[in-house]
This record gives sequence, structure tokens and C-alpha cells, in this order.
Amino acid sequence: MRVLLIAVIVAISWGCQSAPLDYSVIVDKASDGEQVSVAQLSDGFFSLPDLPERLERLTDLEQQALQLVEDEPLKLGSIGTAILDTYYGSLTGHFVLEKFYRHLESAEAEIHALWVQRIREHMQARGDGSREQPFPATTAVEAQIYVMSLDMSPVGSMYQTSEQRPYTLLLQARREPTQVVAVHFDLAGVYKAMSQRFNNASEFHPVALMYHLARQGDTAAQTAIGGYLASQSELDTAIDWLRAASRTGNLLANSFLARIFWEKASKASEPDLKQEYLDTVLENYLHAIALGSADAMYALGVLYLNGHYGEDNVTSGVPLLTQAADAQHSDAAMFLAHMHYAGEGVDKDLDRAAAYYVRASELGNPFARRAYARFLLTEERSDSRAKDWLEELAEQDDAEAMVLLGNLHARGVGTKPNMRRAVGWFKNAVSTSPMDANVVNEVAWTLTVSDLETLQRPRYALQIMDRLMQGDSGARSKPEYLDTWAAAYAANGDFPRAIALQEEAVAAAAADQYAGVREVLSTHLEAFRNKETITEKAP
Repeated sequence: MRVLLIAVIVAISWGCQSAPLDYSVIVDKASDGEQVSVAQLSDGFFSLPDLPERLERLTDLEQQALQLVEDEPLKLGSIGTAILDTYYGSLTGHFVLEKFYRHLESAEAEIHALWVQRIREHMQARGDGSREQPFPATTAVEAQIYVMSLDMSPVGSMYQTSEQRPYTLLLQARREPTQVVAVHFDLAGVYKAMSQRFNNASEFHPVALMYHLARQGDTAAQTAIGGYLASQSELDTAIDWLRAASRTGNLLANSFLARIFWEKASKASEPDLKQEYLDTVLENYLHAIALGSADAMYALGVLYLNGHYGEDNVTSGVPLLTQAADAQHSDAAMFLAHMHYAGEGVDKDLDRAAAYYVRASELGNPFARRAYARFLLTEERSDSRAKDWLEELAEQDDAEAMVLLGNLHARGVGTKPNMRRAVGWFKNAVSTSPMDANVVNEVAWTLTVSDLETLQRPRYALQIMDRLMQGDSGARSKPEYLDTWAAAYAANGDFPRAIALQEEAVAAAAADQYAGVREVLSTHLEAFRNKETITEKAP
């Protein structure tokens, strides 16, 4: 198996001092009640010459504390003290001692509660928990304690690696019974300590570390290795690692297993084997759903709706999608919006469709924001939020959003009609994606045939269609693009050229897939032969 080698380039910047104070001095100050910062503690700790051994002891003690923290608070006193003797800046140590002293109704609990707050603030000042800006964590256990200190429950985990951050932890945490959030932690200190155990640091890499931890029963490592092997199509070995991880209640492992067995089911030719794989898919998604995974609710709901578990179970998909949407899953809300709009699997209900479009849009789903704008235009409804959402996408160079902004301004949907702004957005879209056939065709068609005379720009429409059709042989062969091209020539008074191109469009529509548009194309051809242009409600 090919393993990606990543050089160790980790530089830890836990504090701002160029020369960290001696760790024992910092701890003595803290023990005497003097004010020391969390940054000073971590700087001193990660500068210790025996860091690998001390971090290994810290991890062992924290693992013991994690196993006792929920059910046996009276056993936390000695373990918490041992943790702080190893590293006084441990969030785990202070968290368990706070629980221990609160159980004893001792005022000592407040001291440790303050340290828990200070350590959390230290982590939050250096990250936001996203993959791009993960929280720093001393150990993987500390990451779990962090979410527990915020009244969340860890339900899944997996190590990740990138060139920028060789060793991070993705932690799935349940805030409510139906809401699971992803929180990322940077474990650079662990990585540094482990690398010091190797004589040749250039031979040390994250995957080797993950294999080492996976063999020791680390569920996050097992899930990471299983996911990596699955990506390399080594499915049987991946399944072994993922099943080991799933036994500890790791929903990420269950989700990986469900996807692997779905792939196997899709390729199985024997009905009994296919059903066996589908049953395993169901089992793993149900495990993940029990842990609160909205992703699993959505995935299983779609499988039900697509009939993979029989026609009698198709309707079971709707409550799963509803549950996922209620748990802030934007794709589930988007799917329900489409179902209610089209009346597929549910009664057609435009108000409910709009509500689901809005929910998905509020969650930042770009496809939903574009779809909602088209919904408003088609159904002649108005909502000023649609313009704001599209403008956010346009700032990210989303050409389709720019086209839709042009449409909203042209029709006055959610804003006042403004042809100048409409044309400006259309031109911005083409400038952003000059060879995107769908974008160019929609803009050219609108500016050619629109019934809004002040919106028409036939010369510009012909210019962008000439460039597209002369530079894209694929677009040059499609009847819908040929139709627009011909209409642009007709609008500019060149009917012979329009007729020739429209004849190509009619011929290209001979395939069955174009049966629904042949009559329209022929009608346009007849108009061009009569020296007539095309006008319709567009956008």
C-alpha cells in the first residue's frame, strides 16, 4: 500500500515568549496562587526534555479519568491530582477535579472551575473549531473533555492529516438528541512528542502514527485507517478496522461502513448477496442515527425514497428527511423543498416548499439559495432575502447566482425593477465564466428574446454566443444552444444565418431525449423563415 509521506514541519506556537520559563517554576507559582497564564504552562510543558514520556503518562491517566468521569466521581480525586502533577495545564485534570469536589460539596471545586474556563478561553482564542482553524488540544482526551465541558457528548471521532496540519482530530459531538456538530482539534504537541521517539524524523509520518494508535485500540485512529483504506479500494481490510471502531459507538465508523456496503450492494449481481449488503447498510445507518447523526438520517431517507428497501417502505424516507431537516441538515431541507414543490412522494404544497427552501438557504446551502430564487421567479413570489443570499454567493464568483440576480432585478422580485443592474449582473456572470455554456446561453437568451424591451441587448448576446459556439464544439452540437444562437442572429437582422443555424438545431434534436422541444424548435425555424424574431417572458 502506498503511504503518503509528510515531512515533520511542525512549529508549536502555544505562547508568545521567545524563551519559555522553566516548567517547574511556573507550576510552583500557580500552586502558590500566583497568576500564571495557560500559554506559559503549555510553553513550559512542551519544552520539557522528557516530553514524550510525560505525554504518554498524561494520556494514560486522562484515559482512566474519561472512563470514570460520568459514573464514579469519588474515584476522580486521585486521578485528577495525578494528571495535574503530570501537567498542571490539563483541562481534563481540572475538569475531573471540579466534578470530584462538587460531589463533596467542597469550595475547592471553584478553583478548578476557574481553570476549566481559562483553558477553554485559551483554546478559543487560538481557533474556532473549524477544520481551517482548529482548537489546540494537548491530547485527544482533552478534546473530548472540551466538548463535555460544554454539555456535549462525543459520539464519533477520526484523525485527519494535511500538509499544513499533520495531525488533527475531527470530533463529532451531540449537543441535543438530534443535533451533532463537528469540532476540529490540532494535536500538534502529540505529533511533536511522537516524532521525538524516531531517530530519523524524516521517516515519521501521520499515517504511521495512526496505525500505531489503531493497533492499541484508538477508535479515532481505527476510523481514520479504515477511511483511508476505503479510499484506496481496499474494502475488506477497511471493513475490519471500521467494525473495530464501531463497537465503541463511533458514528463516523458506522457511516463509513454504510457507504462501503452500499458500494458493494450496487455492484452485487446476486439478489441474495445484494440484500445482505443492503441489510448491513441499514444496520450501520440505524446505529449512526441512534447516536444522533443527521447525515445518516438523510442518507437512509434517500435510499428509502428511491425504493432500495422496497416499494412498501418508500414512505419511510419522508420522516427521516424531516428529522434530518429539523436537525439543521440543509440537504435534507432542500430535498423536502423539491418534493413538496413537485408533489413527489408528498402532496404538492408551495408554502411548505418555500419554507424548506428558506430553511436550507438560512443554513448556507448554495444550491438551495439558487433554487429558491428560481422558485420565486417561477411562482411570482417575492422575498428580499433571496437577493441577499445570492449576493453572498456572487462575492464568491458564483456565476449562476449572478444570472439569478439579473433575473430578480429584471422582474422586480424581492427588489425594485432595475434594468441597468440586471444587465450589469448578466455581464458580470459572463465575465466570470465566459465559456460556461449554461451561463452564457441563459444570459444570451434573456437579452435576445425578453419581452422587456429595455432589457434587450441583441448585439451583446450575439457576441457572447459567437465566442461560445466557435470555441466549444460540445455546445456547438446541442440544439438548445443552436436555438439561442439562431435567435440572436435573427434579432440582429441576419435571417439567412438564423435559418441555417436553426435547421442545424432541428436536425440535432432528432434524438429521443429532445422529443419535447422539437416542436418549439420547428416553430422558431418557421418564424425565422418569415423574418420574425422570438419574444417571450424572459427571465
